Amino acid sequence: MNPLEDAIRRLPVGVEFLVVVTWAFGLPIFASIMALGAPGSSAPVFNNAELLGTLIFEVIQLGFLSWFLRIRGWTLEKFGLSFSWRGTAVGVVLLGVTYALVLGAQEAAQFIFNYDLEAAAARAPKVDPSLSMQLVFLVSVINGIFEELFVAGYIITSLTARRGMWTAINVSVVVRLLYHLYQGPIGILTVVPMGLLYGYAYARTRRLWPLMVAHVLLDMVALSLAT
Repeated sequence: MNPLEDAIRRLPVGVEFLVVVTWAFGLPIFASIMALGAPGSSAPVFNNAELLGTLIFEVIQLGFLSWFLRIRGWTLEKFGLSFSWRGTAVGVVLLGVTYALVLGAQEAAQFIFNYDLEAAAARAPKVDPSLSMQLVFLVSVINGIFEELFVAGYIITSLTARRGMWTAINVSVVVRLLYHLYQGPIGILTVVPMGLLYGYAYARTRRLWPLMVAHVLLDMVALSLAT
């Protein structure tokens, strides 16, 4: 028996949770917070170098965490991850609901709190018009799979049995928001409604594929239109 794998199997559940969340999102959360605190900084720019860096980072993280969680007894069935055409169709519908919910949240913020959406949009990340569409496709696919696998699939599955569904959903939303803080105020009005919708959908159905489809399409459309 491999001593390292044996030690990993014997880790407490809380340590497993800390390892997964820190490994998957620790650096993005740190970078996002640092971007907020940078004085006089301009809006972040998505260019080919940034997208390539994200792609490499997430592939490495995904490889390690897949190995780690396999040893811990996690399977695709435990995540609720399986391909289906029906799940793909549900993902497309979920994308439409996401857009409607985010637009509704932005309109509500503007109407109720007189929120300046134009000023918030000016602080949102920009997109380099020379982005490679092949890279956009690859990053959208990997990022959508990576984020939903861990921020929804792992966190909600791990916490629901011990802390309850809504605690699990709320922790998932908080983590999702933390690594999107670099997007500024507009990010809150996007990520929080999306996180609540995806978290609730996953907690109720235990189907991860529709979330991945919706997220991949969301990233792909946003980056493609912005170029």
